[in-house]
Amino acid sequence: MTLTDPEFIRAFEDCTLPGELFRHREHVRLAWLVLRATDPDHEAAERRMEELIRRYAGHLGASTKYHHTLTLFWMREVAAARRRVPTALTFDAFVAARPDLLDKTLVQRHYSLGRIESAEARAGWVEPDLRSLDARATIEA
Repeated sequence: MTLTDPEFIRAFEDCTLPGELFRHREHVRLAWLVLRATDPDHEAAERRMEELIRRYAGHLGASTKYHHTLTLFWMREVAAARRRVPTALTFDAFVAARPDLLDKTLVQRHYSLGRIESAEARAGWVEPDLRSLDARATIEA
């Protein structure tokens, strides 16, 4: 099922997007869309993303699956990538320029397994213990 950006956001907000269609790529797409809609207020984008994912997970009966650090990690990675690829007008163009964002294991470069799987990381933001997010941005800039 191919949805336009407005259809995708609406389906997510209305909780009509089937759970099996919300995988990692769609999570990155949602982050990109939320950031684009709230630019330049990244704090508002993070709050909006948390609200959307919590509501969606609750609708699917998976409230305990929400992970705050992972949500913010991906939001911050997408925000940093948007700054480096400001000309990408579509999500497909964006991920074509930054295919690393589709690699779910990217988080493992920044967090040890114990830290990212901790109750603290699930409930709130926990700083990376292997590599800072800023270090990666400096390397790629």
